[in-house]
Amino acid sequence: VGIYAILKAGGAYVPIDPEYPADRIRFMLKDSGAKLILTQSHLAEQASLSFDGQVLVLDRHEQDGQDIYHKDGSNLEPLAGPHHVAYVIYTSGSTGKPKGVMVEHHSVLNRILWMHDRYGL
Repeated sequence: VGIYAILKAGGAYVPIDPEYPADRIRFMLKDSGAKLILTQSHLAEQASLSFDGQVLVLDRHEQDGQDIYHKDGSNLEPLAGPHHVAYVIYTSGSTGKPKGVMVEHHSVLNRILWMHDRYGL
């Protein structure tokens, strides 16, 4: 749900494994220019230690005393186009610092269409 919301809002996501060393997580967040972390309750404290920005806990319905979900049934129109970045994936960093690779929406769609044709999904 969180990834879908990010993409629909025109943002890009950076998948981060909570098992990564704290220095690597901090580097990825700073390097990517992340403005928000979406996480779960059991990882919220760890996320707050690695990030100075806003942390939104997806399995809580309230944050700072406010309901974080729309209850009026409204639906956000997609804001991203084919050449907007969908996600940034970081390399292993085996040759030094990890490097972020930006993947655009049209690339994701091409992969899905290929999988549909190849595997009959």
